[in-house]
Amino acid sequence: MSDSSSTTDSTARPQGLLEGLSAKDLMAELMQPTQSGDATPAAPPLTPEELAPHFPQLEIIECLGRGGMGVVYKARQKSLNRLVALKLLAPERADDPQFAARFEKEAHALAVLNHPNIVGVHDFGQAGGFYFLLMEFVDGVNLRQLLQTKRLTPKEALSIVPPVCEALQCAHDHGIVHRDIKPENLLIDKNGTVKIADFGIARIVHR
Repeated sequence: MSDSSSTTDSTARPQGLLEGLSAKDLMAELMQPTQSGDATPAAPPLTPEELAPHFPQLEIIECLGRGGMGVVYKARQKSLNRLVALKLLAPERADDPQFAARFEKEAHALAVLNHPNIVGVHDFGQAGGFYFLLMEFVDGVNLRQLLQTKRLTPKEALSIVPPVCEALQCAHDHGIVHRDIKPENLLIDKNGTVKIADFGIARIVHR
């Protein structure tokens, strides 16, 4: 995923507000159930050791969070030595053929999105009975956490809007609607870059 966007270069980036907030806090917050009625899966998440045989290409480090969309793990992609987010989608739907078809179609669409303000999808598929997305790991906080930390100045708040609008336009140009825009899905990394997370995930899981 390219980091060459000029969208936010001319605006103030609120990176100074990110101190003291960890990536684990960010990803755990992202996995909280939404107000639309998402139900948290009843079964406890598998440990990294239990998942390791199904994902030999990854070093699964820890479980970051869970919610109505599934479970997220922090992992390291061995071949490229980079941190990634492994998202296991709706494990209780693993035997549903309609879910399988929908996942295949939507994941293909998500994987083609290439924009510096959209959390990238590196890979997707099925392993060990799990439908998974291998995604860009964002080290930062979401907008909700940022607002709880400090009130943004008008300049800082306005700097978030253009990159979000451009990212949404990019997705719409590819026929993809987010369906769940909220502060928790607007991420701000350590460099102050705004990224939209979970494009189309609600459509995959709940349609």
